[in-house]
Amino acid sequence: MHNIIKITDYKRGVCFMDERLEEIINEIKERNQANNPFSMREIDEIAIRILSILGYRSSDQATPIVKIVKQFGFKAYSEKIEDKNLSGDIFINGKTQEIYKHDKVIIVNDMDEKNHQRFVTAHELAHYLFDFLGNPEYADNSKQFNAAYYKDKHDSDDEKRANRFAASILMPKDVFIKQYNIAKAVDSNNWFITMYLSRFFETSISSIERRILEVI
Repeated sequence: MHNIIKITDYKRGVCFMDERLEEIINEIKERNQANNPFSMREIDEIAIRILSILGYRSSDQATPIVKIVKQFGFKAYSEKIEDKNLSGDIFINGKTQEIYKHDKVIIVNDMDEKNHQRFVTAHELAHYLFDFLGNPEYADNSKQFNAAYYKDKHDSDDEKRANRFAASILMPKDVFIKQYNIAKAVDSNNWFITMYLSRFFETSISSIERRILEVI
């Protein structure tokens, strides 16, 4: 039995996509159709545009990633996955509607700690944006798209791209630097800073350590 992650529905239970999000989707789709890969800098910019559109650009709280994936038409579920190396997956088209009663879903492993589940949710959204949109292989909706998140498989370009997007949307650079400096002013001990940032952004220690290397 799947456990849907509960989030607040909008008026009348209907979620309408912001036209500016549709613009981003169309831009990405055109780039993907042209087989013109995004640079890491461009991925950062897309993450920031999404946050800005949804009003989370300069938020002093953790990014509400489940609300964000809902804005893109997804339902997010947590379920117990026995394979400890498998943290989540994304399913679109094919038999997705038949199985989940929705045509776009993101699954996270309920056995993983919550901060990691948040990262996986953002990571899977990236696969939708950069690997599904505009991909002719899934144009007729009959073939199911999925991109599983395995903890030991992050060397491919698509996985690196998805990780970068997840880091950028969960830990936006300017907010991250601001909070890093706040923590450092209180205590310059690296462990204190890392723990403070992990609690603020609700991301794992390892994600914080990687983000520090990226932006500080």
